[in-house]
Amino acid sequence: MLDVGQTVGEETGWKRFRGMVKRLSTAFALAVPREETQEITPHLAFFQRIAAMIRKRLADDAGPTPGGGRSRHIDAAVRQVIGDAVDAGEVIDLFAAAGLDAARLDILSEDFLNRVSALEQKNLALETLRKLLTDQIKISERTNLVQAQKFREALEKAMLGYTNKQISTAEMIAKLLELAKWVREAKQHGQDLGLSTEEVAFYDALAENGSAKEVMQSDQLRLMVRELAEMVKQMPKLDWTQRESVRADLRRKVRRLLAMYGYPPDLSEDATQLVLKQAELSTEAGA
Repeated sequence: MLDVGQTVGEETGWKRFRGMVKRLSTAFALAVPREETQEITPHLAFFQRIAAMIRKRLADDAGPTPGGGRSRHIDAAVRQVIGDAVDAGEVIDLFAAAGLDAARLDILSEDFLNRVSALEQKNLALETLRKLLTDQIKISERTNLVQAQKFREALEKAMLGYTNKQISTAEMIAKLLELAKWVREAKQHGQDLGLSTEEVAFYDALAENGSAKEVMQSDQLRLMVRELAEMVKQMPKLDWTQRESVRADLRRKVRRLLAMYGYPPDLSEDATQLVLKQAELSTEAGA
């Protein structure tokens, strides 16, 4: 019979060890990509693997519990797979809970998506992709209204079909993989056009109406959004979103700019309103 004191001691030891590994992982994430971190990687990998093995063993011993215990276990496993996001959209994680090799990967890379889709625990693969996409949508919402809206609608539509059991887990994973690749391609879209993050947000706003994009040449759109981004950058640094006079001035300038570049007149009002919303977002992000 297991001694109560021993059990408590083991739980305390596990909590301390788990906390140590978490702090070490956080420090490592902050230090990357300094060269010195290369020497630490195998040691961190060892500790994370041990932590993952203990976590899995404890979950297996406990078994499914009422009131969402299984859900908490899945959430913990998802966090272990994805890891903590660091700047440049990269992830540092050893994927030990999922049986994956140590890696430092772009979370939208083909390599990472292939690793996730190959997981034997398909519910874990699905939840990992869902969380990954949800986080990416939140990031897009801070910079690009049009992109974020499209991504969110696609994810919600897919999740609704899955919740209503219209598609299987395997089909849902395939849909999420397609959406993840779409998000990745959208991020590359601005670079291919030679536009900054702010400029591509305005580009997407003006090209939201397909007929407008067809009427205008791509070069015209690029020139227009560069001028538009510069115009917004020159706006007063005060909280201009609360000053109607400043908003009215920007509205006039946007309309004038659209007309100068030949943007379809029948579509210009909707485009103007969308550009104003994006301009407010850009100003808030740059504040």
